[in-house]
Amino acid sequence: MWTGLVVGAVLAWAFAALAIAAGIRGPGLVRRLQALVVGLALVCLALLLTGGVVLLRAFESFAGETLVAKVRCHRTGPEAFELTYLPADAPPSSVRTISLRGDQWAIAGGIVKWHRWLTAAGVPTYHRVLRLSGQFSDVARERQHPPTVEALAPETDLVWELLYKADPYLPFVEAVYGSAAFVYAEPGRVQEVYVTPSGYMIKRAPFAPLE
Repeated sequence: MWTGLVVGAVLAWAFAALAIAAGIRGPGLVRRLQALVVGLALVCLALLLTGGVVLLRAFESFAGETLVAKVRCHRTGPEAFELTYLPADAPPSSVRTISLRGDQWAIAGGIVKWHRWLTAAGVPTYHRVLRLSGQFSDVARERQHPPTVEALAPETDLVWELLYKADPYLPFVEAVYGSAAFVYAEPGRVQEVYVTPSGYMIKRAPFAPLE
């Protein structure tokens, strides 16, 4: 759909320019008027298609989801499980297996949300995944066990830290904050982590191998 609108808008503008040029330079008054009418009609069509491209681009920018990683869990005990983590932009050899406690897992990281006009222009949300952790859905059980946390980034995110401190003075930054999402550990189910313009999101994927 996106490609079709762009191609249609480009062709409409090109044919509109040709028709208007023929209306200005062509022989005969009647043919000139006909060419100008056709050219104006094509200009209207081009404007309509261009507006569609702009609106679709803005919608995709504000509602866009970028795959960050795929996750799969399997139980190793009544209150423990192993989590397999595969970043979306890394080869299969970079799979990490992490031992966690609880019945849920959570992912957290830093988010930089750009100002709306940058988001609408298609600038992707800046983010960096920092850690994975296990947790209990029952608060009493959570209090009885120390948290199990695995760092995914060995160092502090200096970009996030710098933007966080400079945020009040940067007109192109709307907010700098940490974002986390958690779900239940579901053995055998592949779960997908996405980053959106406002933070992290986790979805169940169709039953499929972790690739």
